[in-house]
Amino acid sequence: MRQRLLETRSATIRVLLLVGICIALMIADHRQNYFEVFRSQLSLALSPLRYLVSLPALTGNWVSDWYISQTDLLVENAALRAEGRKLNARLQKMQVLLAENTRLRNLLGASRNLADEVIVAELLSVDQNPYRQVIEINKGTNDGVQIGFAVIDDFGVMGQVIHVNRHSSTTILISDPEHAIPVQFIRSGTRSVAFGNGSADRLELRYLPATADIRVGDELVTSGLGGRFPADYPVATVTEIKQNLTYGFVSITAKPKARLDSSREVLIIKPAG
Repeated sequence: MRQRLLETRSATIRVLLLVGICIALMIADHRQNYFEVFRSQLSLALSPLRYLVSLPALTGNWVSDWYISQTDLLVENAALRAEGRKLNARLQKMQVLLAENTRLRNLLGASRNLADEVIVAELLSVDQNPYRQVIEINKGTNDGVQIGFAVIDDFGVMGQVIHVNRHSSTTILISDPEHAIPVQFIRSGTRSVAFGNGSADRLELRYLPATADIRVGDELVTSGLGGRFPADYPVATVTEIKQNLTYGFVSITAKPKARLDSSREVLIIKPAG
Protein backbone atom coordinates (compact mmCIF):
# COMPACT_ATOMS: atom_id res chain seq x y z
CA MET A 1 0.00 0.00 0.00
CA ARG A 2 2.78 2.35 0.90
CA GLN A 3 4.58 1.47 -2.33
CA ARG A 4 1.52 2.42 -4.33
CA LEU A 5 1.28 5.80 -2.55
CA LEU A 6 4.91 6.51 -3.33
CA GLU A 7 4.41 5.69 -7.02
CA THR A 8 1.34 7.95 -7.19
CA ARG A 9 3.20 10.80 -5.51
CA SER A 10 6.16 10.36 -7.87
CA ALA A 11 3.90 10.40 -10.94
CA THR A 12 2.15 13.52 -9.67
CA ILE A 13 5.46 15.28 -9.11
CA ARG A 14 6.61 14.37 -12.65
CA VAL A 15 3.36 15.66 -14.15
CA LEU A 16 3.60 18.90 -12.24
CA LEU A 17 7.22 19.24 -13.24
CA LEU A 18 6.39 18.71 -16.94
CA VAL A 19 3.47 21.16 -16.72
CA GLY A 20 5.75 23.70 -15.12
CA ILE A 21 8.37 23.22 -17.83
CA CYS A 22 5.71 23.58 -20.57
CA ILE A 23 4.35 26.74 -19.00
CA ALA A 24 7.84 28.16 -18.70
CA LEU A 25 8.61 27.30 -22.33
CA MET A 26 5.32 28.83 -23.50
CA ILE A 27 6.01 32.03 -21.58
CA ALA A 28 9.53 32.21 -22.91
CA ASP A 29 8.40 31.55 -26.50
CA HIS A 30 5.60 34.04 -26.25
CA ARG A 31 7.95 36.78 -25.08
CA GLN A 32 11.12 35.94 -26.99
CA ASN A 33 10.02 33.65 -29.95
CA TYR A 34 12.81 31.20 -29.16
CA PHE A 35 11.11 28.25 -30.88
CA GLU A 36 9.95 29.94 -34.13
CA VAL A 37 12.82 28.52 -36.18
CA PHE A 38 12.26 25.06 -34.69
CA ARG A 39 8.55 25.19 -35.50
CA SER A 40 9.28 26.28 -39.07
CA GLN A 41 11.74 23.47 -39.61
CA LEU A 42 9.38 20.96 -38.02
CA SER A 43 6.48 22.20 -40.20
CA LEU A 44 8.67 21.89 -43.31
CA ALA A 45 9.70 18.37 -42.34
CA LEU A 46 6.09 17.33 -41.73
CA SER A 47 4.74 18.86 -45.02
CA PRO A 48 5.23 15.66 -47.08
CA LEU A 49 3.51 13.67 -44.34
CA ARG A 50 0.55 16.07 -44.31
CA TYR A 51 0.38 15.88 -48.13
CA LEU A 52 0.40 12.07 -48.03
CA VAL A 53 -2.32 12.07 -45.39
CA SER A 54 -4.52 14.43 -47.45
CA LEU A 55 -3.72 12.74 -50.79
CA PRO A 56 -6.66 10.26 -50.75
CA ALA A 57 -9.14 13.05 -50.08
CA LEU A 58 -7.56 15.27 -52.76
CA THR A 59 -7.59 12.39 -55.24
CA GLY A 60 -11.25 11.69 -54.51
CA ASN A 61 -12.15 15.35 -54.99
CA TRP A 62 -10.16 15.56 -58.25
CA VAL A 63 -11.78 12.41 -59.64
CA SER A 64 -15.20 13.67 -58.63
CA ASP A 65 -14.58 17.08 -60.20
CA TRP A 66 -13.20 15.48 -63.37
CA TYR A 67 -16.19 13.17 -63.70
CA ILE A 68 -18.65 15.99 -63.09
CA SER A 69 -16.79 18.24 -65.53
CA GLN A 70 -16.72 15.53 -68.21
CA THR A 71 -20.41 14.81 -67.69
CA ASP A 72 -21.26 18.50 -67.85
CA LEU A 73 -19.15 18.92 -70.99
CA LEU A 74 -20.82 15.96 -72.68
CA VAL A 75 -24.27 17.26 -71.82
CA GLU A 76 -23.35 20.78 -72.94
CA ASN A 77 -21.78 19.45 -76.13
CA ALA A 78 -24.88 17.42 -76.94
CA ALA A 79 -27.07 20.47 -76.27
CA LEU A 80 -24.87 22.64 -78.49
CA ARG A 81 -24.98 20.07 -81.31
CA ALA A 82 -28.76 19.90 -81.06
CA GLU A 83 -29.00 23.68 -81.06
CA GLY A 84 -26.62 23.80 -84.03
CA ARG A 85 -28.83 21.41 -85.98
CA LYS A 86 -31.87 23.55 -85.18
CA LEU A 87 -30.07 26.70 -86.27
CA ASN A 88 -28.91 25.04 -89.50
CA ALA A 89 -32.46 23.93 -90.23
CA ARG A 90 -33.74 27.44 -89.56
CA LEU A 91 -30.99 28.90 -91.74
CA GLN A 92 -31.89 26.59 -94.61
CA LYS A 93 -35.55 27.52 -94.19
CA MET A 94 -34.63 31.19 -94.17
CA GLN A 95 -32.62 30.73 -97.36
CA VAL A 96 -35.57 29.00 -99.00
CA LEU A 97 -37.93 31.76 -97.84
CA LEU A 98 -35.50 34.41 -99.07
CA ALA A 99 -35.29 32.77 -102.49
CA GLU A 100 -39.07 32.41 -102.61
CA ASN A 101 -39.48 36.04 -101.58
CA THR A 102 -37.14 37.07 -104.38
CA ARG A 103 -39.13 35.02 -106.89
CA LEU A 104 -42.38 36.54 -105.70
CA ARG A 105 -40.97 40.06 -105.96
CA ASN A 106 -39.76 39.35 -109.48
CA LEU A 107 -43.11 37.86 -110.37
CA LEU A 108 -44.93 40.84 -108.90
CA GLY A 109 -42.64 43.15 -110.83
CA ALA A 110 -43.41 41.24 -114.03
CA SER A 111 -47.16 41.46 -113.41
CA ARG A 112 -46.93 45.22 -112.89
CA ASN A 113 -45.22 45.59 -116.26
CA LEU A 114 -47.98 43.70 -118.09
CA ALA A 115 -50.84 45.48 -119.79
CA ASP A 116 -52.97 42.31 -119.69
CA GLU A 117 -54.86 41.08 -116.64
CA VAL A 118 -53.06 38.21 -114.91
CA ILE A 119 -53.80 35.48 -112.37
CA VAL A 120 -51.00 34.41 -110.02
CA ALA A 121 -50.77 30.63 -109.55
CA GLU A 122 -48.49 28.01 -108.02
CA LEU A 123 -47.38 24.63 -109.34
CA LEU A 124 -49.06 21.54 -107.96
CA SER A 125 -47.26 18.87 -109.98
CA VAL A 126 -44.86 18.44 -112.89
CA ASP A 127 -44.78 15.83 -115.66
CA GLN A 128 -41.67 16.37 -117.75
CA ASN A 129 -40.17 13.67 -119.93
CA PRO A 130 -38.97 13.53 -123.57
CA TYR A 131 -42.53 12.76 -124.73
CA ARG A 132 -44.62 15.01 -122.50
CA GLN A 133 -43.95 18.39 -120.89
CA VAL A 134 -46.90 19.55 -118.75
CA ILE A 135 -47.47 21.11 -115.34
CA GLU A 136 -50.47 21.29 -113.02
CA ILE A 137 -51.30 24.66 -111.40
CA ASN A 138 -53.63 25.55 -108.56
CA LYS A 139 -56.03 27.85 -110.40
CA GLY A 140 -59.15 26.78 -112.32
CA THR A 141 -62.52 27.95 -113.57
CA ASN A 142 -63.40 29.30 -110.13
CA ASP A 143 -60.52 31.75 -110.61
CA GLY A 144 -61.44 32.66 -114.18
CA VAL A 145 -58.95 30.37 -115.96
CA GLN A 146 -59.93 29.07 -119.41
CA ILE A 147 -58.43 26.75 -122.00
CA GLY A 148 -55.98 28.58 -124.25
CA PHE A 149 -54.79 31.13 -121.68
CA ALA A 150 -51.05 31.80 -121.91
CA VAL A 151 -48.85 31.00 -118.89
CA ILE A 152 -45.59 32.83 -118.13
CA ASP A 153 -43.12 33.23 -115.30
CA ASP A 154 -41.05 36.30 -114.45
CA PHE A 155 -38.60 35.53 -117.29
CA GLY A 156 -40.70 34.48 -120.24
CA VAL A 157 -43.45 32.36 -121.79
CA MET A 158 -43.92 28.90 -120.29
CA GLY A 159 -46.91 27.49 -122.19
CA GLN A 160 -50.70 27.54 -122.42
CA VAL A 161 -53.64 26.01 -120.58
CA ILE A 162 -54.98 22.87 -122.28
CA HIS A 163 -57.30 21.51 -119.59
CA VAL A 164 -59.14 23.19 -116.73
CA ASN A 165 -61.40 22.20 -113.84
CA ARG A 166 -62.82 24.13 -110.92
CA HIS A 167 -59.72 24.30 -108.73
CA SER A 168 -56.75 23.50 -111.01
CA SER A 169 -55.64 23.43 -114.61
CA THR A 170 -53.08 21.73 -116.85
CA THR A 171 -50.53 23.70 -118.85
CA ILE A 172 -48.56 22.34 -121.79
CA LEU A 173 -45.04 23.79 -121.84
CA ILE A 174 -43.48 25.30 -124.95
CA SER A 175 -40.86 22.52 -124.74
CA ASP A 176 -43.48 19.77 -125.33
CA PRO A 177 -42.82 17.90 -128.63
CA GLU A 178 -46.41 18.60 -129.72
CA HIS A 179 -46.31 22.31 -128.97
CA ALA A 180 -45.54 25.17 -131.37
CA ILE A 181 -45.50 28.90 -130.66
CA PRO A 182 -45.40 31.74 -133.24
CA VAL A 183 -42.35 33.94 -132.61
CA GLN A 184 -40.60 36.96 -134.03
CA PHE A 185 -36.94 38.01 -133.98
CA ILE A 186 -36.70 41.37 -132.23
CA ARG A 187 -33.65 42.59 -134.17
CA SER A 188 -34.65 41.65 -137.71
CA GLY A 189 -38.42 41.28 -137.40
CA THR A 190 -38.32 37.83 -139.02
CA ARG A 191 -41.30 35.65 -138.09
CA SER A 192 -41.19 31.92 -137.50
CA VAL A 193 -42.53 29.11 -135.31
CA ALA A 194 -40.66 27.61 -132.35
CA PHE A 195 -41.25 23.89 -131.74
CA GLY A 196 -40.65 21.95 -128.56
CA ASN A 197 -38.48 18.84 -128.67
CA GLY A 198 -38.94 17.37 -125.18
CA SER A 199 -36.01 19.26 -123.65
CA ALA A 200 -36.59 22.04 -121.12
CA ASP A 201 -33.62 24.04 -122.41
CA ARG A 202 -34.08 23.78 -126.20
CA LEU A 203 -36.55 24.96 -128.82
CA GLU A 204 -36.27 24.40 -132.58
CA LEU A 205 -37.04 26.76 -135.47
CA ARG A 206 -37.11 24.82 -138.74
CA TYR A 207 -36.73 25.63 -142.39
CA LEU A 208 -35.95 29.32 -142.23
CA PRO A 209 -34.60 30.90 -145.44
CA ALA A 210 -30.82 30.81 -145.72
CA THR A 211 -30.92 34.54 -146.45
CA ALA A 212 -32.72 35.36 -143.19
CA ASP A 213 -30.92 37.88 -140.99
CA ILE A 214 -30.38 35.71 -137.91
CA ARG A 215 -27.51 35.70 -135.42
CA VAL A 216 -26.61 33.76 -132.30
CA GLY A 217 -27.89 35.76 -129.32
CA ASP A 218 -30.97 37.13 -131.11
CA GLU A 219 -34.00 37.44 -128.86
CA LEU A 220 -37.33 35.84 -129.75
CA VAL A 221 -40.71 37.14 -128.59
CA THR A 222 -44.28 36.09 -129.25
CA SER A 223 -45.52 37.44 -132.57
CA GLY A 224 -49.18 37.46 -131.57
CA LEU A 225 -50.18 35.42 -134.63
CA GLY A 226 -52.71 32.66 -134.05
CA GLY A 227 -54.41 34.48 -131.20
CA ARG A 228 -53.16 32.15 -128.46
CA PHE A 229 -50.23 34.16 -127.11
CA PRO A 230 -50.31 37.95 -126.75
CA ALA A 231 -47.56 39.69 -128.71
CA ASP A 232 -44.16 40.78 -127.43
CA TYR A 233 -43.65 38.34 -124.56
CA PRO A 234 -40.07 36.94 -124.24
CA VAL A 235 -39.75 33.38 -125.53
CA ALA A 236 -36.14 32.35 -126.18
CA THR A 237 -32.59 33.29 -127.18
CA VAL A 238 -30.86 31.87 -130.28
CA THR A 239 -27.97 29.59 -129.29
CA GLU A 240 -27.13 27.75 -132.53
CA ILE A 241 -27.63 28.16 -136.30
CA LYS A 242 -27.31 25.21 -138.70
CA GLN A 243 -27.20 25.94 -142.42
CA ASN A 244 -28.26 23.55 -145.15
CA LEU A 245 -27.03 25.19 -148.33
CA THR A 246 -28.16 22.26 -150.48
CA TYR A 247 -31.79 22.92 -149.75
CA GLY A 248 -31.40 26.62 -149.04
CA PHE A 249 -32.64 26.84 -145.45
CA VAL A 250 -31.32 27.06 -141.89
CA SER A 251 -32.37 25.45 -138.62
CA ILE A 252 -32.22 27.34 -135.35
CA THR A 253 -31.79 26.14 -131.77
CA ALA A 254 -32.94 28.51 -129.03
CA LYS A 255 -32.88 28.43 -125.23
CA PRO A 256 -36.23 29.28 -123.53
CA LYS A 257 -36.19 32.39 -121.38
CA ALA A 258 -38.66 30.94 -118.85
CA ARG A 259 -37.38 28.55 -116.21
CA LEU A 260 -39.41 25.62 -117.44
CA ASP A 261 -37.88 23.13 -115.01
CA SER A 262 -37.62 25.25 -111.85
CA SER A 263 -40.32 27.95 -111.62
CA ARG A 264 -42.76 27.47 -108.76
CA GLU A 265 -44.99 30.50 -109.28
CA VAL A 266 -46.52 31.49 -112.63
CA LEU A 267 -48.79 34.10 -114.17
CA ILE A 268 -51.82 33.19 -116.24
CA ILE A 269 -52.60 35.89 -118.80
CA LYS A 270 -56.25 36.71 -119.39
CA PRO A 271 -56.69 38.08 -122.92
CA ALA A 272 -57.92 41.67 -123.08
CA GLY A 273 -61.61 42.00 -123.98
